[in-house]
Amino acid sequence: MEVISKLLSFVPDKLLNRLAVVTDVDKFSKKLQGELVFKLLLYCIVTQKENSLRGMQSALESAVFRSLYSNSPSFNIRHSSIGARLTKMNSRYFEEIFKVCVESYKKSLGKYESDIIRFDSTIVSLSGKLLQTGYQLKGGDAEKYRLLKFTIGFSSIPEAVYFFTDQSHNSENVALTDSIMNHRFEAGKKVNVFDRGITSRNNYDKFTENGIRFISRINNDPKLTEYKANILNKAIQTPTLNIISDRWVYLYTMQPKRSLHPVRIIKAVKKSDGEPISFLTNIDDIKAEDITEIYKSRWDIEIFFKFIKQHLNFSHLLNRSENGIKSILYVTMIAAILLLHYRKQKNLKGFKIVKQKFEQDLERDIIYNLILFCDGNPKKAKKILYPNSS
Repeated sequence: MEVISKLLSFVPDKLLNRLAVVTDVDKFSKKLQGELVFKLLLYCIVTQKENSLRGMQSALESAVFRSLYSNSPSFNIRHSSIGARLTKMNSRYFEEIFKVCVESYKKSLGKYESDIIRFDSTIVSLSGKLLQTGYQLKGGDAEKYRLLKFTIGFSSIPEAVYFFTDQSHNSENVALTDSIMNHRFEAGKKVNVFDRGITSRNNYDKFTENGIRFISRINNDPKLTEYKANILNKAIQTPTLNIISDRWVYLYTMQPKRSLHPVRIIKAVKKSDGEPISFLTNIDDIKAEDITEIYKSRWDIEIFFKFIKQHLNFSHLLNRSENGIKSILYVTMIAAILLLHYRKQKNLKGFKIVKQKFEQDLERDIIYNLILFCDGNPKKAKKILYPNSS
């Protein structure tokens, strides 16, 4: 129970009330105020397998939710009203809560905070007749759908979240680069890891000029001129690779135009099948074998995407307005932070079991709080469990 209480302390009521004033989220709402909608969303994302507006209505009416959040009102609200509220309420309220959760989590980790942040994107598509926002691709059946792109920066938690609805961000050269550039001041000296979605030589220059350290992949035969010859005295063996060269080069664009700044290319051969593989970075103070291991950690964000899609219902659009999608996105990331912290504290493996264990501890917390609140008095308990009874 102490772990659950600590996790929920990341978002205390005082914070929710202060941010409600700052963002003016409750200006036109008397019933479904920001604090209640946030707690309801968070509760349903964590406890329901497939969250829905009707599920949220049911949760709002439940004794379990009411006992967990004692400020929960006893009036009835239809699912359509919840949907309308998500469409209109200021998503910045949830964004600010998310930022506080990220900083609180980092503070709790202290020196154990990860120095590696992995960037990647995922796309959600839906019929253009249903989705109010998003971009469309040209040609055939593609024109029937609207696409939304979510780009996430993941360290040990999702600490950077970006949501794109315009055509230009269909390219990872734009989406990933914009996300990394926007996050650079928060990221400090972190190593940014991304896949081969960024191919622009100009973007590599932009990262170097802004002091952004990165590790990625590149095709095995790019057009280049050598800046500094192979610095390896001999091949380096890792458990999976035979690293054969490590040199600094200038890359060329298609025009061709030489890049402004040199980059480091590390060439290796996979031991499993002899396939060549090349790594790209602008970092000079990390060994070649460590560069390859850091890139391998990029797989962590793929696992994270699988986790939020399978266990937090991320791919399901609970609300189809841009404002509603943003709101749910931020609360989903907050739920993920709480569960990842719980996973670390409990030293658990996998994700499915984490969610199950979290729900069990939450249930115990509810029972414990109910006993405390009622002082063992069944009449007090009845008022919470059956608020509409005579």
